Amino acid sequence: MNGIGRIAPERLAAETTRLSALGGAPPAGATESGPAQVTASTRALAVRSGGQVVASGGTTGRIKLTTIAPDQGIPRLLRSWRPLGPGDVLLNLFRPGRLWGAHYFYNALATYSRASVLPMGPVSAAELPEWAAVFRETGVNALAGAPSALADFADAALATGTTLPVTIVIWAGEPLTAARRERIARAFPEAALWGNYGSIETYVIAASGPACAPGVLHLLPDQRIDHDEERTLLTRVGEGWPAPVLRYRLGDRIAPDHCRCGTPNALRILGRADDRLKFHNTMLRLGDLLEVARAVPGVTDAQLLLTPDPADLTALAGLTVRWTGHRPDPARDPASAQHPARTPDDDPVRAELLRRVYALGAIAAQHPDSIRAEHVDRLDRSTRTGKVLPHQWLGAVSGTP
Repeated sequence: MNGIGRIAPERLAAETTRLSALGGAPPAGATESGPAQVTASTRALAVRSGGQVVASGGTTGRIKLTTIAPDQGIPRLLRSWRPLGPGDVLLNLFRPGRLWGAHYFYNALATYSRASVLPMGPVSAAELPEWAAVFRETGVNALAGAPSALADFADAALATGTTLPVTIVIWAGEPLTAARRERIARAFPEAALWGNYGSIETYVIAASGPACAPGVLHLLPDQRIDHDEERTLLTRVGEGWPAPVLRYRLGDRIAPDHCRCGTPNALRILGRADDRLKFHNTMLRLGDLLEVARAVPGVTDAQLLLTPDPADLTALAGLTVRWTGHRPDPARDPASAQHPARTPDDDPVRAELLRRVYALGAIAAQHPDSIRAEHVDRLDRSTRTGKVLPHQWLGAVSGTP
C-alpha cells in the first residue's frame, strides 16, 4: 500500500500498546480495524474523562454510535487549521438534534476560537427575509454548512436581495463541486473557503484553506494514511484527538496530490470505496457517473436513482440521473452542438454520459430504456443532514443519508 504522512516507529509502537490495552487495536491476525475497535477505545477513555455520543445512520439502517472526546479534538485541530478568530460571528447552518455531531462541532469550534456563533441550522428562502436583520445586527461574517446547504443559502440570499458581509465560508460533509462553489461566490464574492474532511468515527482528518487548490486537502500532523485502489487505512498518534485510531478503514478512496499552497501531505478524495455496482455485467463507479453529470454545462447538481436487478439486488437493472440547472444553449456552447442528443427525447446529461462513459454507450445500445435522465427543480435531500443524496435505490425510503 502507498502512504501519506509519516509516523516515527517508536511513536507507532507506543500507540499500538496503548490502544491494545483499550481494545482499539486491530483484531488478532487482522491488518485493519473498524468501528468496533474505535467504539471500544473511545468508551474506555470516556469512563476516565467523559465523552460526547454522536451517531450516523438511523433513517433506514441501524443507528451507529460513536463516543468522542468532550473537546471534540478542537484544541489540537486549531494548531493546524484556524478559520475563525476573535470578532468573527459564525452562522451555523448545520442541522441540530438527534445525536448529529456537525452542528455541535461548529458551535464548539467558534467557542474555542473566541468567536461568536448563531446556532441556527438551515435557513430557507422563505425564512431568510425575516432573519436577515438579525444576521446583520449580530454581525454575521462567517458561514458553516454542507456545500449543498451553503449553495442553497447563497441562492436564497440572491433571490431575496439579502446582503451579508460574509468573508469566511466553512464547508464539510460532501464535495464542494465547481457549481456549488460558483453559487456561493455569486452571493458572497469576498468569502474565503475553508474545508475539512473526516468521518463520524474520527472527526477531522484533513483540512484546506483559502490558498489551497479546489478539491485538495492536507492530512493533519501525527497521522498516516495507507491506501490502495480499494482501501484507505488511517492511523494517528499522540494526545488530543477526538478518537484514537490504528489502521482504521475509512469509507472513501483517497489519493496523494500536490497543492499550490505548498503545504505537504496533500490529498484528494476520489469517492466512496463501496460505490462500485454491476450494471448489465459491467462494473461502474457511481461517483464517476456523478462527476460526468455535474460537469455538463448548465448543471448545478445531480443524483442517481438506482433500479435493482430482481435477480441480484446488489446489481442494477436501470439508472436515472436527476439533475438541476438549465439546459445548455447550442448557440453559446459549441460543445453541446457538437454532441447533440442521440434521440429526439434525449437529455443533454444522458447524451454526455453515453459519450464520456464507454460502457454506458454500449449498454444503451442494447438496453436504451435502462439509462435515463430527467431535469428537476430540486434534488432529494437527507432528512437528517439536509445534504443532497448522491444516490437512492428505488423503493427505499426517501431521505436516506
